[in-house]
Amino acid sequence: MAKSATRTDKNNPILNTPYREPEWHYATDGVGNLNYQDVRPGRRVYAPDTPQIPLQNKRQGSMFDLNDNIAEYREHIINQLRQELLQWRQADYHGVTSRVTRDLLHFWFKNPDRQPWQKLFFPQQEAVEAAIWLNEVAEKSNSGNNILNQLALAQKTVSDNSAEQLQRIAFKMATGTGKTVVMACLILYHYLNRQEYRNDTHYADYFLVVSPGITIRDRLSVLYPDTQTSNPHEARDYYHQRVLVPAAYEEYLGGLASHLVITNYHAFEPRQLSGNKRNPFDGKRAADGGKQQEYENAGLVIRRVLGKFKPGRRLLVLNDEAHHCYLPKAPGRNTEEDNSAEENTRAAVWFSGLRSIAQAFKLRSIYDLSATPYYLSGSGYPAYSLFPWVVTDFGLIEAIEAGLVKIPFLPVDDSSHEIKEPVLRNLYENCRDQLPKKGQRGQRKEDKKLGKVQQEEKPNLPALVKTALVQFVAHYQKYEQGLREQGEKGRDLFSEPPVLIVVCNNTMVSKEVYKYIAGYEYDTETGEHIVIPGMFDIFSNYDNTTRAARSRPPTLLIDSDALENSGQIDDDFRKIFSPEIEQFKREYRIRHPEKSAEKLDEVDILREVVNTVGKPRSLGSHVRCVVSVSMLTEGWDANTVTHIMGLRAFGSQLLCEQVAGRALRRRSYFIDPKTGKFPPEYAHIIGVPFKFFKGGESELQPPVEYATLRALP
Repeated sequence: MAKSATRTDKNNPILNTPYREPEWHYATDGVGNLNYQDVRPGRRVYAPDTPQIPLQNKRQGSMFDLNDNIAEYREHIINQLRQELLQWRQADYHGVTSRVTRDLLHFWFKNPDRQPWQKLFFPQQEAVEAAIWLNEVAEKSNSGNNILNQLALAQKTVSDNSAEQLQRIAFKMATGTGKTVVMACLILYHYLNRQEYRNDTHYADYFLVVSPGITIRDRLSVLYPDTQTSNPHEARDYYHQRVLVPAAYEEYLGGLASHLVITNYHAFEPRQLSGNKRNPFDGKRAADGGKQQEYENAGLVIRRVLGKFKPGRRLLVLNDEAHHCYLPKAPGRNTEEDNSAEENTRAAVWFSGLRSIAQAFKLRSIYDLSATPYYLSGSGYPAYSLFPWVVTDFGLIEAIEAGLVKIPFLPVDDSSHEIKEPVLRNLYENCRDQLPKKGQRGQRKEDKKLGKVQQEEKPNLPALVKTALVQFVAHYQKYEQGLREQGEKGRDLFSEPPVLIVVCNNTMVSKEVYKYIAGYEYDTETGEHIVIPGMFDIFSNYDNTTRAARSRPPTLLIDSDALENSGQIDDDFRKIFSPEIEQFKREYRIRHPEKSAEKLDEVDILREVVNTVGKPRSLGSHVRCVVSVSMLTEGWDANTVTHIMGLRAFGSQLLCEQVAGRALRRRSYFIDPKTGKFPPEYAHIIGVPFKFFKGGESELQPPVEYATLRALP
C-alpha cells in the first residue's frame, strides 16, 4: 500500500498546484468514495468502472486506494497516454520534426520568460500535448500505434458503417479548466504549421468549431483573430489575451479568419428551399393540393455552412460540449426526468452534419471537448459510459484537488436546523406534488379556453421552498457581507457582488419563485396599481419604502417564456443602460461583422444581460439573483455565482454535475506565492442531490488575507 501523507494546511483542502501534473490525491476506493483524512502521493489512476462524480465517505483512517491496484488499470488508453506524455515531456518532446511545433510547445510550456499569470493550467497542457503527440509522434513507435489502433476500434463501437466511424478524439476537462484556450492552441498548432508545411497532410487547411447553442457560439468568438486593432495588447481574441502566439509567427495570424468557421449544430439542419425556382418543385402543388416543401440536401447544407472553404481540402473540427454529439441507437423518452428523445434528435442532427462534412472534405480529426463526455440514458449505449475515444481525463475531483474550481458545499445552518441536510439535498422530491405543474404557456392556454383573464396573485410556493429560501438567502447575506468558509480569500475593492441562481422545473414555478424573491405589480379591477416588493430587500426589484421600481433591478428572470413575455427590457432599461448597450453593440459588430447591431431586439439584449452577469461595465454587472428553468446550462461562464438552489428533478448525477457546474468557475485566479496554489473558493448548493466533495455544518468565518500573484483561467 502506498504511503499516505498529512496535509500541512488543514484550512485548505487544495492539494496541488494548477500548473503541474497532480502530485497528491485523496485516497479513493473502487466505488468512488473519498477519504479526506488520507492523502496519497501521485496522481489518481483512471479507473473506467469508478464513478467519476465524487462521493463522500465519512470513515476515518486508511482505506483501500485505486492506486494500490494500478496494474489492473494500466492498459486503459487514458493511463497509457498519461505515461507516454510524461516520458515525452521529460524528453523535451523528442520525435517532433516540425520546427513550428517545437517552437509552440516551448513557448507555451517551457518558456522561462513567460509571466506567472500567463502560464497554462496542467489540464490545458495535457490536452494540447495529447493532440500533438497523437498527430505527429504516435505513429513512430509501437506503443503509439497501439494507442492509435485503440482509437480506431473505439469508432467501430458507433457503427459498422465506415462512413460513420469519424476520427474523433475526446478530451475530458472539468468546467472551469479552460477548454477554449485549448481550442485556440490546437487551431494555432495546425494553422501555423500549415503556413510552413503546406503539403504535409498532418495539418489542416480549414477549421470548423461547432457548439450546442447560441450562447456558447458567441462566447467562442474569441477564437476569431481581432482585426479591429493593430495593438496586440488591446486585441479581444484569446491568441493575444492568453499570449499564445510567438512574435515570429504574429504576421500569419491575420489570415486565420478566412480559414475558420464557428457555428452551432443547428446550422446542420436542412432548411426549406424557397424563392426564384431554386428547385423544380418550388411553388408546385402536391397531390393533396398543398404546396410542396423541398429542403436542402447535404451538399447545399455544407455549401451554406462552409461556403468559403474549398471542398476536398483538409479540415479540422472542434466540438465544444461534445457530449451532445453522437449517433443514437434508441428512440429515447420525454418525461419530467428524462428528455432523451429530444436529446437524441439534437445529437443525430449534429452527428449527421459531421458525417456529411466528412464526405466532402479530408477530415483530419474531430477534437471533442467536454466536462462530461458520457452517453446519456436513453441514447442506446450503456448509460453514463465514457465515450471510448476519450484520451485525457482531468475531471471534477482532480480540478477540485488542484484548486481550479470552487468546492461544492452544502451549507447547513447549525444553529436552527430548520431544514435537515437530506431535505436540503432533495428539495424538489420533498415538495414536487405542491408545485405548479403547468408552464406559463400551458396556463395561458387553459385560461383562454375557460375565458379567464390572467391576474397576478400571491406567489404560490410550498412552505418548504419559502423556508429553504429564507435560510439560504441568510447564508448568502453573510457571505455578501464578507464572511467566508475556512481558508477562503476575502473580498476586496474590485470584487463583484456574489450571485445566487435558482433553477426551476418549469416556467410557472420560475415565475412564482421570481415573484417571491423580486416582487411583482398588478392593477386591480378598480384600476388601482399595486406593488408588492420582494421578500428579500437585497434581491427585491422594488424599493421597500417607496415601492418604486429600482433602476438597476438585482433579480432577473430568464426562461423561454421570459424571453417572449417578461417586458424586462423596457424604455427605462434602455435609457439607464445606454452605455452598456452601446458597448454590447460594438462587441456584437466584432463577433458578427455580417449582421446589423441596430437590429438587436429585446431578446438579444436580455440574453446579453444573462451572458454578462457579474462582469464589470456590462449589461449584467448589477444582477445578484437569476431565476431560470434551463437557460443556464453549458456556456454560461459567470464566475461570480456562489449560491445555487435546485427546484427541479435530477435524473442522474451527470445532470447534478452540469447544474452545479454553473457555480464552479473561480472568482479569483490569484496564486498564493507561499504555496504556489490557489486559495479555496466554495460553491454553496442546495436542492441538487449531488455527491458533494465537502458538506455538512459550518459557520462562515472572517476571510484569510493573501499576498497573491494573478493567473489567467
